[in-house]
Amino acid sequence: MTNYDEAILRSGRIDPAAPFPVLHQAMRIALHEQYAAQSFHGRVVEAFGPRPPFVGVVRAKERHIAALSALCQRFGIPRPLNPFPQETSVSPSWRANCERGVAGEIATIRLCEYLLTQVGEPDARRLLQSLQTASLEHHLPAFRQAVAEAMAQERYHAARGIPPQEAYVRHGPLSDFMERALAHAGPLGMFSPLLRHSHPAMLAGMVAGGAGIYLLKNRSGRNR
Repeated sequence: MTNYDEAILRSGRIDPAAPFPVLHQAMRIALHEQYAAQSFHGRVVEAFGPRPPFVGVVRAKERHIAALSALCQRFGIPRPLNPFPQETSVSPSWRANCERGVAGEIATIRLCEYLLTQVGEPDARRLLQSLQTASLEHHLPAFRQAVAEAMAQERYHAARGIPPQEAYVRHGPLSDFMERALAHAGPLGMFSPLLRHSHPAMLAGMVAGGAGIYLLKNRSGRNR
C-alpha cells in the first residue's frame, strides 16, 4: 500500500497542480523525510550498537516525528504511511554510515530551507526552523566529527595491515580506549614509535600490568 501523494513525498517538492493545500503537502513531506531518517539511524543502532552519534540522533528524530504528527493532527492533515522500515538498509562500514549521516543532515537542512519558502503558517514555520537548527547546529557537526574519527581509525588499522571493515572490532573497554588514543595521535600516540605500531590489545595489557605493579608497590610502601 502506497501513499496517495507518493510522487510528491518522494520528490520532496510542493506540486502546485496537486489537489492538496501547500501546508498539507509540506507537513507530509517533512514527516516522510523524518521517517526515512529515523529508520536509517535506528538500523545503524541495531547493526552497530548504541554508539554516538546515531543513538542520540535517532531519539531526536523520534521527537521530531512526534512534533510533526501533533501539528498534522491539529490541522487535520493525515499522516503519511511509513514505508521505510521495509526499505532501509545500512552499510557494513561504520564510516560509510557516518558519511550517509552527513549527507542526510545536509538534505534535511536544504529541505527545511525549501519548505520555509513555501509555508506561511507561523507554527509550521517555527517547527521547520527548529528541525533545520537541530540538523545544522547539532546533528551535522556530530556526523562530520564521526567521519573524521572513522578515517583516523581506519588509517591506524591500515598501518597494521588491517582492512577497513575490521577497523571497528571491539577489544574491550581498555583496549578500545588505547586504540582511540593512538588513532587520534594523542599524547600516547606521539610518545613512541613502539606504541604507535603496537596492537591495542597488547598495549592494554601493558597498561593493566603497569597499573597492577604500581598499586602493589604503593600498598607495600604504605605497609612499610
